[in-house]
Amino acid sequence: MSFYRQIYIIFILVASLTFVQTCAALTYSGGGEWNYSEEIIIKENSGSSLTNYQIPIVLNNSNFDFSLAQSEGQDIRFTSGDSQLKHWVEEWSSGKETATLWVKVPSIPANSNTKIIMHYGNPEASEIASGPGTFEFFDSFSGSTFSNWESFTTGGGEQEVSSGVCKLIVPKFHPEDVSSLKSKDEFLINSMFVVKRSKTTTGEDSRGPVITQGFVDPQKETKNQILAVSELENETKVSWTIKNDKEDVRYYPSDLTDIDEIEGDWYTIGVTWYMDDELGNLAWYKDGVRDSKMDIVSTEEYNYVPVEDMKVYISANSYSDASDNTGYVSIDYAYVRNFVPEEPTVSFESSVQEQEVTAEAPVRINITPASGIMTAIRIFNTSDYDEDAIVELKESGLNTIMVLTNEYNIWNLERFVKTAHDHDMQVYAMIFNDPNSDTNEDNSVYVKNVLEEVIDYNSKSLSAFDGVDIALDPCTDDLDNACALNLLLLEDTREITGNELAIAVDIPTSYTLSDISGVSETADLIILQTYELGETNPQTRTDIIDSVASRMGEIRASEGKALIGISVNEDFLTDADVQSLLSELEDYYADDSAFVGTSIAVYEEYDAYASIQDTAEETESDGSSIPGFSATLAIAGIVGVLVVSYIQKRRIKEK
Repeated sequence: MSFYRQIYIIFILVASLTFVQTCAALTYSGGGEWNYSEEIIIKENSGSSLTNYQIPIVLNNSNFDFSLAQSEGQDIRFTSGDSQLKHWVEEWSSGKETATLWVKVPSIPANSNTKIIMHYGNPEASEIASGPGTFEFFDSFSGSTFSNWESFTTGGGEQEVSSGVCKLIVPKFHPEDVSSLKSKDEFLINSMFVVKRSKTTTGEDSRGPVITQGFVDPQKETKNQILAVSELENETKVSWTIKNDKEDVRYYPSDLTDIDEIEGDWYTIGVTWYMDDELGNLAWYKDGVRDSKMDIVSTEEYNYVPVEDMKVYISANSYSDASDNTGYVSIDYAYVRNFVPEEPTVSFESSVQEQEVTAEAPVRINITPASGIMTAIRIFNTSDYDEDAIVELKESGLNTIMVLTNEYNIWNLERFVKTAHDHDMQVYAMIFNDPNSDTNEDNSVYVKNVLEEVIDYNSKSLSAFDGVDIALDPCTDDLDNACALNLLLLEDTREITGNELAIAVDIPTSYTLSDISGVSETADLIILQTYELGETNPQTRTDIIDSVASRMGEIRASEGKALIGISVNEDFLTDADVQSLLSELEDYYADDSAFVGTSIAVYEEYDAYASIQDTAEETESDGSSIPGFSATLAIAGIVGVLVVSYIQKRRIKEK
């Protein structure tokens, strides 16, 4: 009986058992159970289907019994169907019986109602709320650096991050001092930029610093601008600075409203930029409430608002008249969320005590990576992957495919690559070492030949590869010589591909820190494996982080980018467990500029595949089939997500 058939039978046996999904599937239970739940109905009002939309859940004593939950809402969980959802707690006060939470809902169909469930009442549960996982962009300034921002000061401007608060400071008696932050990420229209902030004046001029918040052009800040500017004592004057370079329009409506906050008090400001009737419009919110006096509506005649991608921006600055309006703006957190002009509305359907639910089958993974996070899957044989299978991968949260490629199969992959691109998935050509090469030099020739075929294919194909993934020799026999040859191979790879393709490199555990530094200089992405065949491999968040700490440090120092590979077993293929570990790692590395994603490998499956390939190599004689890889090479190459076999098996069962 085949390995995959055995695993499939195990899944069938598991599916035949009755277990408590509601209490067991939610993450970080602490061994306890969730005793209560609320059904929440989300009504879509804009007439457009929404994807990964952030929904505010406002709790008070009329819709929620705070005595049944933990004191700070640590036990709150949200689900939709069989998927646990990302959420973040903006505020929670059991004493005042008020709370605001945000939930990232994967899909809200147009003009329809969507149901989610809020679970609570587990005194043993741990906190899992995640700002980075919930929003398009999030920074709570928990670190000591501006990893998500481009920082800038001029004149006497200063910046400081301490105890989870960022300060933009203009401390000197000097004209037009500036201290600003601009996001590294760009954002599409239909976004809201929210900052929790407070103002402090330190000079004799009671007006204090001017605070500017909004969106700016990614390349040149003065080219396109959407900036809400607040000034004077207690910020009683709020104006717009709007520039639309494409339409050659400048617009400066002044003194439209006031913030009127006592210095040192915290409040939130939301600058909203959205499309309506194919024109850009603006709205402004204070503490979650829209102020219509700040609304800007473009017309064909007066097209004020730019619609190209923008970066978010916030600054403090002094006046140009050299007055002593020194001080600073403090920032507790900042985030970007999706926005439509007619936002969804929320209602509570019922409050019920949790009931046991029988699960019919193991749930499919459903990853919701933060913006810029990569989730990859490795595919060795595309014959079982029709369009429906690719859609399933995409709906599971995967965004990148690495497909085994050689000289003989490359044109057979064109339809597969095009289908993946049609569903917004990147595709990398995955090139493993040649099992028939006797020396490292011979293998380098093989890899370079395949690379040249990929370049030729890209120049002629309907759907080109987005990158290549090279599996380096593990350097186990002759460490110094083999690793040196690998670096030469990478240099040749860059010369062959030029700037046409992104280069990913699979790094074996045998690599030294200096070897990794050399790879970082050439590769766009380093894939760090955390496991080996035949070894006891790290499974927990702590063990995985410790196992890659020094290597991540070297990549960080060389300004490289890394994907972390995780080994799991077949019992780990449940939605809650997979997502739990991914969420932990994503949260831990949220402020790390070197971290670009996690990938999981089902240990038993890649071990079985390596064995199958070893057997195939023994019987292969004409060299015309897809090259396999030995158990050693599997260690170097198999870091991607292999849960695809589970998806295939589930689809077989459904058929």
